[in-house]
Amino acid sequence: MATATGFPVLIRAFELALTVEGLRPRTISNYLSDIRRFTTFIDKDTAEAVQPGDVRNWLASVQEGHAPKTVREAQLALRRFFRFLKDDGEVEADPTLSIKLINSRPTPQPTYTNAEVKQLILACDTKSREGLRDRALILTLFDTGVRAGELCSMGLPDWERARVKVSGKTGTRYVPFGTATLQAVERYVRRWRIDEGLLWRGKRGALSGSGVLQAVRRLCRRAGVPEKGVHAFRRAAAAQMKRLGMNDSDILEVCGWRSVEMLRRYTASVATELAQKAHERYSPG
Repeated sequence: MATATGFPVLIRAFELALTVEGLRPRTISNYLSDIRRFTTFIDKDTAEAVQPGDVRNWLASVQEGHAPKTVREAQLALRRFFRFLKDDGEVEADPTLSIKLINSRPTPQPTYTNAEVKQLILACDTKSREGLRDRALILTLFDTGVRAGELCSMGLPDWERARVKVSGKTGTRYVPFGTATLQAVERYVRRWRIDEGLLWRGKRGALSGSGVLQAVRRLCRRAGVPEKGVHAFRRAAAAQMKRLGMNDSDILEVCGWRSVEMLRRYTASVATELAQKAHERYSPG
């Protein structure tokens, strides 16, 4: 049964529910910011008084001066808020249900191509300690799609299960190593005589995020590959997993994402290629 509870109390309850679900503080903050802007715009005292027209008018106001992606995110925040209210019996009807979700095509971000990754691997001088490490580093970034911070958090792998534990912005999880990556890491560990502590090392100790970036930049210059940063390997890894037919839910698990929307963003640069390959495989013609 609907209630006349005011928005401040409902927003507080929604915030608590999102926290219990385990959403990141930044995500929660963005949701609450959008909802507060909405409640200020409509100038109504209770959620039960909100009509679909109020939602449409607010979205139209957000569209002025904002990218489609921003409008879509605001709409998603509102949808989640009213779904929560309906499930909790605070409203009888969800005013967002009848409004079609705004279409927003993700903007492609820089990513390394498979050919560029191969060039980087070939540029590693495996006769040197640094070259052996760099080869293992590039293979790990491309194979696992881990974030730079997660890479730096790695300890020695579980050799039997071919996986390694990482910690980062979404918590702690295990990521698998492919056979070639596992072998490259083993050769690096053996050459550097690492038997405990953090996995990635430099001349002065544990490798930092800045150290990883510098290593990638050096390799890019040596290989003649445009430098696109460390995070571009994460996009490249996700794209390659999609190319090879990996299930979306498995990619989310390996990469540490909670939403398929993130996967869409990271594979936007190869969306046309992937769609064409899928059509070739499943075309009825």
